[in-house]
Amino acid sequence: DFAAATKSIIKQLAVDLERIHGLGVRKIAVTAIGPLGCLPRMTSFLSYQNCSEVANLVSIFHNQILRQKVEELNKETKKSSFVILDLYNASLSAIMLPKHHQGYSTLQINPLKPCCVGVSKEYPCGSVDESGAKKYIVCDKPKLSFFWDTIHPSQNGWHEVYSAIKSSLRQLYL
Repeated sequence: DFAAATKSIIKQLAVDLERIHGLGVRKIAVTAIGPLGCLPRMTSFLSYQNCSEVANLVSIFHNQILRQKVEELNKETKKSSFVILDLYNASLSAIMLPKHHQGYSTLQINPLKPCCVGVSKEYPCGSVDESGAKKYIVCDKPKLSFFWDTIHPSQNGWHEVYSAIKSSLRQLYL
């Protein structure tokens, strides 16, 4: 059961966060998960044109349970010791920037399409065959990609996420 597994993971995370806080760490940032439905592994079925709304509901559920648990922890400590970095909305805003937005020029035309892909479904990015021949293709302009492969954002993708989340990082110092 997905819901039970999510709750179990977040329950253990809370235990770990309490331990870290107990060691004297004053402020702890916890990352929400990004939009799983926007990973190229999920968008490939939609020709990289749209995020999977169903898969994004998984992220939303996880992040909602995480938020509730962090609020409980903050009430227990009577401080705002725990802060959530919202990678979900930061990633979505970076991926879905309107074309006229100044930051969009750093991304390729389709941010949901990965830069590195296997030559066929059975080969992921970076694969080689028995003779050492490459079984993947890298896009012409990797610096313009949001995703490096079917799961990982590229350096540029992470930069776009950072740009979207930068202002909320100030919470860590309050």
